[in-house]
Amino acid sequence: MKQNMNHPLQIIGLHPGSLKAPQEALETIAKADVLSGGKRLLAAFPKFKGKKIPFASGMEEYARTLEKLLNKGKKVVLLADGDPLLFGIAKSIIPLLGEKNVKITPALSAIQIGASRLGRSWKDSEIISLHGRNDFSPLFGAMQRRKDCAIYTDNINTPQVIARRLSDKGIDNYTFTVLSDLETPDEVVAQGRPESFLNYKCSDLNIIILTADNKDHSTPVFGRSDDEFIREKGLITKFPVRAAGIALLDLREKHTLWDLGAGCGSVAIEASFLASDSRVFAVEKNSARVRMIEENIRNLRAWSVEAVSGDMPSILAELPEPDRIFMGGGIGHDDSALRDAAERLKPGGRIVIHAILMGSIQRTRELFDELGWNWQSMQIQASTSDKLAGDVRYKAYNPVTILWADKPEGK
Repeated sequence: MKQNMNHPLQIIGLHPGSLKAPQEALETIAKADVLSGGKRLLAAFPKFKGKKIPFASGMEEYARTLEKLLNKGKKVVLLADGDPLLFGIAKSIIPLLGEKNVKITPALSAIQIGASRLGRSWKDSEIISLHGRNDFSPLFGAMQRRKDCAIYTDNINTPQVIARRLSDKGIDNYTFTVLSDLETPDEVVAQGRPESFLNYKCSDLNIIILTADNKDHSTPVFGRSDDEFIREKGLITKFPVRAAGIALLDLREKHTLWDLGAGCGSVAIEASFLASDSRVFAVEKNSARVRMIEENIRNLRAWSVEAVSGDMPSILAELPEPDRIFMGGGIGHDDSALRDAAERLKPGGRIVIHAILMGSIQRTRELFDELGWNWQSMQIQASTSDKLAGDVRYKAYNPVTILWADKPEGK
C-alpha cells in the first residue's frame, strides 16, 4: 500500500443527525464511482447510481478493497459521521493508504453540536470514546482530574451502563447530560445526576456530556500526608518511603499498576494521580481494609483506582497484566505471591518491593537471582519532628528496605 494513486480516497463527514453532506462535497459524491461507509450513512443517498460498498470489519482487508478500486482509477468516497478524525475512521485508514492518498472533508462533530445545546465550551473537555471497549480508565482518569468529559457511547456502553459505573464508584460531583438523536425531530436532551439515569432508555444515537461541579485543581497531585488516609493504626506505607517507592515505579501514561497487599491503598491512590489514563488495582485480602481503600478512593476522588478483595496469588489471575507492581505488604512467609506477580509482569515492566523483615528481603533477592533479573536496593530510615516536653524531637520510623528490578524483554 501507500503508492500514489490516480485519485485520492475522499473521506467525507456527514452532518450528525441530518446526515447531510457539506455543500462543497456534494459534487464529489455525485461524480463518485463508489460510495462506501456504514449502512445508515449509505442509506442517506438513495439516488446514488454507482456501486455501494458497506463498511466491513477488519480494517486492513477493508482498506485493501478500497485501494484496489482506487488503483483501477475509480473515484471512491468513504462516508463518515461528523468529523472523520475525531474517533472516526480516518485515523485508522490513513496509515494504511498513506496521507497523500486521502483527502478529508469534515463536518461538525456530535460533540460540538452537543456543547452548543448546553451553551458550553468543548475545547477543554476530555473527549472519550467508549465505543467497543470495556476499559473505562480514560474516563475515570479524566474525572479524577475534575475535567469536563464528552463521551461517545455504543449499544453496549449505553448511558444506563455508564451511569451505573459512575454510581458504583460513588462519583457525586458531576452533572450527567444525555443528548440523543441530535439534529433530528426526535432530539432529546436529558440532564441530572448519574443515579437518575440508572434505568434511562434512549436512542442508540447519543452522546454524554459530564460537567464537573467544581473545577478547583488545588488538590495535590502528589504528596498527601498520612493523616489524609483512613487506616488501621500504623498500617500505612509512611510518606517518606511511599514517595521513594512511587518514584522508583517510574510510572507512565496508560500503565496498569498492581498494589499488592495494599493496606489502606495509600500507594495506589497517590500513584493514580501521576499516571493519567492508567488502571490501578489495590489488592487486599482483609475485608475491613478493603472497605478503607474504597472509602479513601471516594474521599480523595481517586476514581481510576479499583479495590480488589481476595487472597494472593489466586486473585491475581483475574487482573490484567501489569506494567508496574508494588508490593508493600503482600510478600508473606513464602514467595508464591511474588513469584506469580513476577510471572504476570509484562516484559520491560518493573516491580518495587518494600520489606521490613530479613526473611522477606532474602526471599526477594533469591527469586530475582533465580529469574536472572538485575536488581537494586536501598534502605531508608526517616525521622520526622515531634513535639515533646515543650520542645521538638525527631521520631524515627522503622527502616525499610526497597528492592526493585525490571523484567527483561522477551521473558
